[in-house]
Amino acid sequence: MNILYIAYSCDPYNGSEDKLGWNIPLEAAKSHNVFVLTKAAHKKNIEKYCNENETGNIQFYYADIKRIYKKIFKPPFYSGRLNIWHKAALPIAKRICDENGISIIHQIAPVEFRSIGKYYKIGNAKFVCGPIAGGQKVPKALLDYTKPKRYIETLRAVINGFYKLKFIAQKTESKCDCLMFANYETKEYLKANENSIVLSDTAIKDDELGSAGQAGNEGKPFTFLIVSRFTKTKGFNLLFDALKRLPKACDYRLNIIGYGEEGNTIKTLFLNDEALKGKVSFLGRIPFKKMSLQYSCANALVFPSFREATGSVILEAMAHGLPVITLNHCGGKVLCSDENSYLFDGKTKEDYINSLSKILLHCIQNPNEVLKKGENAIIHAEAFTFEKKVNTYTDIYTGLLKG
Repeated sequence: MNILYIAYSCDPYNGSEDKLGWNIPLEAAKSHNVFVLTKAAHKKNIEKYCNENETGNIQFYYADIKRIYKKIFKPPFYSGRLNIWHKAALPIAKRICDENGISIIHQIAPVEFRSIGKYYKIGNAKFVCGPIAGGQKVPKALLDYTKPKRYIETLRAVINGFYKLKFIAQKTESKCDCLMFANYETKEYLKANENSIVLSDTAIKDDELGSAGQAGNEGKPFTFLIVSRFTKTKGFNLLFDALKRLPKACDYRLNIIGYGEEGNTIKTLFLNDEALKGKVSFLGRIPFKKMSLQYSCANALVFPSFREATGSVILEAMAHGLPVITLNHCGGKVLCSDENSYLFDGKTKEDYINSLSKILLHCIQNPNEVLKKGENAIIHAEAFTFEKKVNTYTDIYTGLLKG
């Protein structure tokens, strides 16, 4: 099978979306003829990796856009940059298809419903897109936490509304031979076909599967880990409020890994609070390759993000034997269950704070249960390797080609 992957994000040395855009084609190249179209900024790292490693039957092509567009289209307008790139990539994709007899075009990493390329216009190839996200939003009860930048959520809702109308008016779903969704919120937001596939967009490599990380932490304070960018929607303030409600005698630690525009504000919030002194550590930005050690030093991952599409860190933590404490919506709802994680919800801000605080306390008081859930998390994560993800995609491709 000749497959063309459209992967704007595709870097062999990074995590998150770059990790997906790189490893899916790499795995597919073991049994198919694979072609990858990505942004020019990745060329140096891709060529370095290919010169030093065996990559199978895979070829890379690059598209670029003017620097001015990269400066203008930053979050929350990032979709504008992606759409401009897709316009530049479309004629290159058509040439690749014509010259190599491509039967499947699959747009991956990242895929927002606001930036679906018009690769369906290329004849003689089936167009697969997704899993897509972008339709999820911050629960109303938690909007107060987004201040003073709540206008970003309002602006995002306006932008989403525009692209939703465009998505429906242009009948984008019907033009895709297969459109997958990363979470139920996006599927419902776009009023998609009831039979549309909801499939997690993240995956892990086989060598990321390990033993229960917290098994070696007996006798030490219970350690929570949070890995996230420092922004208003990542739930740091919610976590702070929940921790404040724990009994002062609770013996625990919280390791925070991340970076971002809200870094100084978040550090001040946690480090200046008398009740949390000595319990919270900021470890800065840690390279993806060194994260395994951090997972092994923790007992559970806290992921309180308000509107995450999925969150690759969820699956990475589970693969290392950590149960995940997260909201019961978006990616957490798709990836996690009561057998391997702790999901919380609420109707009011107080509900969310109390629910999270109770779970944190429960974990501290029941380390054996946490360990058991961590063991289940590893078993669950085994179903999300890149090999199994590509096998799922291959079944979809084969079904499309058979009509």
